Amino acid sequence: MTGSRTPGGRPPGGRPPGGTGRIFARLFAWLIAAVVAFTVGFFALVELYPFDASKLTEHHEPTVVYDKNGQQYMTIAGQGAYDLTYDQLPKDLVNAVVATEDHNFWDSSSIDFKGILRAAFIDLWTQSYAQGASTIQEQLAKIVYLNDKKTLSRKFSQIVLGVQINRHFTKQEILAMYLNRSFFGENAVGVGQAAYRYFGVDLRKQQNLTLSQAALLAGLLQAPSAYDPIQHPDAAIKRRNQVLDNMVKYGYITEAEANAAKAQTIRDMGVAFHNVPDDAWDNHPLFTNFLFHYAEQAGIPQEELLQGGLKVYTTVDPKVQKAIDTVFWSTNYNGDFPGPTSGTVAQGAAIFIDPKTGGVLGAAGSRKQGFVPLGMDRALQAYRSPGSSIKPLVVYGPAIESGKFGPDSVLNNQPHDFGGGYAPRNDNQNAPAQVTLRYALATSQNVAAVWTLQQIGIQTGADFAANAGIPITDGDRQHLNIALGGLEKGVSPFIMAQAYSAFANQGIEPQAHLIDKVVNDAGDTLYTFEPAAKRVMSAHTAAVMTDLLQGVVQYGTGTAAQVPGWGVAGKTGTVQYDATQSGEHQNWINAGWFDGYTPTMVGSIYLGYDVPSPEHHLTDIPHSPSYNAAKIFGDIVKLATQGMPPQQFGQTSDTQPQSTQAVYGLNATWDPVAQAVQVTWKTDLSGRVVFQISRQDNGPAATSGSPDVIGQTTQPFYEDAAVQPGESYTYTVQALDLTTQQPVGSPVSITVTLDTASGAGPGSTGGTPADGANTSGGTGGFGNGTDTGPGNTPTGDTGGTAPPGEGGTSGAPGSGSGSGTTGPGSGTPGSGGTSGSGSGTGTGGEGTGTGGTVGAGGSTGTGGSGTGPGGGPAGGAGNGTG
Repeated sequence: MTGSRTPGGRPPGGRPPGGTGRIFARLFAWLIAAVVAFTVGFFALVELYPFDASKLTEHHEPTVVYDKNGQQYMTIAGQGAYDLTYDQLPKDLVNAVVATEDHNFWDSSSIDFKGILRAAFIDLWTQSYAQGASTIQEQLAKIVYLNDKKTLSRKFSQIVLGVQINRHFTKQEILAMYLNRSFFGENAVGVGQAAYRYFGVDLRKQQNLTLSQAALLAGLLQAPSAYDPIQHPDAAIKRRNQVLDNMVKYGYITEAEANAAKAQTIRDMGVAFHNVPDDAWDNHPLFTNFLFHYAEQAGIPQEELLQGGLKVYTTVDPKVQKAIDTVFWSTNYNGDFPGPTSGTVAQGAAIFIDPKTGGVLGAAGSRKQGFVPLGMDRALQAYRSPGSSIKPLVVYGPAIESGKFGPDSVLNNQPHDFGGGYAPRNDNQNAPAQVTLRYALATSQNVAAVWTLQQIGIQTGADFAANAGIPITDGDRQHLNIALGGLEKGVSPFIMAQAYSAFANQGIEPQAHLIDKVVNDAGDTLYTFEPAAKRVMSAHTAAVMTDLLQGVVQYGTGTAAQVPGWGVAGKTGTVQYDATQSGEHQNWINAGWFDGYTPTMVGSIYLGYDVPSPEHHLTDIPHSPSYNAAKIFGDIVKLATQGMPPQQFGQTSDTQPQSTQAVYGLNATWDPVAQAVQVTWKTDLSGRVVFQISRQDNGPAATSGSPDVIGQTTQPFYEDAAVQPGESYTYTVQALDLTTQQPVGSPVSITVTLDTASGAGPGSTGGTPADGANTSGGTGGFGNGTDTGPGNTPTGDTGGTAPPGEGGTSGAPGSGSGSGTTGPGSGTPGSGGTSGSGSGTGTGGEGTGTGGTVGAGGSTGTGGSGTGPGGGPAGGAGNGTG
């Protein structure tokens, strides 16, 4: 029956009477039991948790920084930090801190259960562990006992330690310890140091703070850097006003008092940077600034260094850092820097690292003029275009590594459109249209660099640079202008020094770093650097690039970096003023660079304004800024290496110098088209010697039997056009010391006879090969000779000598024909092709004589041998028949 039910049964679709109430009753009972169990267990853990109360009452111990040799270098925050008692704390400061950081402080037991539950829910939901919900006791526990890593276990420890602190100390003692240990920014640890740092107020002398000043200091506790009144005054004012509103909310001040305090500006409050005694900032400001910024990047917060008690083991070399300080801080070296424009000096940065370990030996992120503690450190943070100093990493390093180019490869330096309207120019508008790679790098030819990158491919150059640590974007990979430093993100001196270390370290690049280890006062290691290194290029490429980059310093654009007795290699870089900006632009420059190295250190120097403008820019008068950068590099190295025995590349303190040859592989070739003799040779001393060329006329018209000096060059080639076809000349090349002009090694000579015809038709001597020295090694010339007399010698000419180059093809065989009558043949062997220079090969000439019986001259002609720089194979044997 509808609506009926069986006695004792359950209504259809219904619940048993009282079921819901019983469920909630059980849940409530379980909840109460859980809370009781948690509370009992929690306080049991509190009893068992290790707690050393003495750590809270210890006096400030400075953080000690050690140098690369393990010797104490400096201390941080040891002299200016001191403790205040609760009675020395201004009342407004106490109220401001409590109202903002923990408004239940005076009434609570140290555990904010409501806040913790809220934070726990959000943390578990987001898995971020980012919620604070910390009482003042817990914040003090974090400062003294724990690191800054946000984890659930650390949060639990923080709560337990907060309870322990609350049980051992009074609220007044806790608040005083908290304010004495907290970080307030601008290197100020403790409210006593902070009051003096920002306002010049010494709280030990019972000097008071205004309400506005007290609120500003209280606001710094949450985020000292973000609310720094010196660096971020607007943010500091906004935060101060929030603190004042909190004080009104919790009844510490009236609305009128808050408004009066809010009316005070930064200037009204007397905010300024007041110096307090500190070894680090007083005696090592440039290094200290770099250390703090580097530590932040390495995950070591500034406040941990400033709160004291740490041992920081670094790679700094005191002698190198002192040299950097001398140049960047003293006025004695102001002449090294570009002159100021509009009354403002140009800024700069320097960094030197050990090429073997990557350890930072010294750094400066600013000049003395304009230096701000914890301000921008340009050695780490200034990302700029590197100009031409990127060429070894994007162009020439990968070109050598590819095997397609060598130091004496000839590059196209003729300005032209590379596509899309991109037509770079050389600084010297009269630069040669064809130059060797060595010359192009030493004199920083722009067109040749772009042309070379186009030959090897943008991706090849970009990959090489990226592997060396250069930030290469997808956009960079689309444009040839990366050959000249056109990078979207730019580079810092730190990045460039690390990249160049691969050239100095046989192709292996160590990871640049400053801090090896950080240990706390309990002996626990908080941070350890894990060494890492990678091969960026072959040892051969690194050696070739070092040879080429020495040329930049010895006779190219970087001569100002020379250090007597020391091997120095490097590259200059100049960044032109942006033509899209306003101004006349003539001689205006954005930045100057020098990136270089010696056998013991790698350095990067940057000069420029932070924001170039018509009012603030560099010029090339009296020197290019890259010259200034090279000069600074050289002066720092000179100071840092005083008293050290000089070293050259390939030579260390425990090895002997490598054997070298001043001149070898000498070759001379007559070019009938240019009507000149091309003299080429090899050397192991590029950049360290100059070559003197002498010529002796061996012909009947010669007036003297002694050679005449006809010129000098730093390049391994010379062209002599003051000659006459048909004559014979002997050329002698002698290497001279670049500085003393004294002979180095022995002179080397070669004799060449100049043919009177081009070898293009019968009856003439075979012509020399066409000049194909640019990139292909040249094709051998065709020589044709005739022999019309019976039994006369066939005059099959040589396959000519190709000038230096790569991948040269063989010289075509010369041929000779004879029409002699039948009779005893006396034809001598046809001469083979002469040596082909570069990797070109000379094919042996063939001489033939038509005659009667076989003459004695039917022997095989001697083939030409390849003796050029490329070591080409021997030419084929010539055949002669009588």
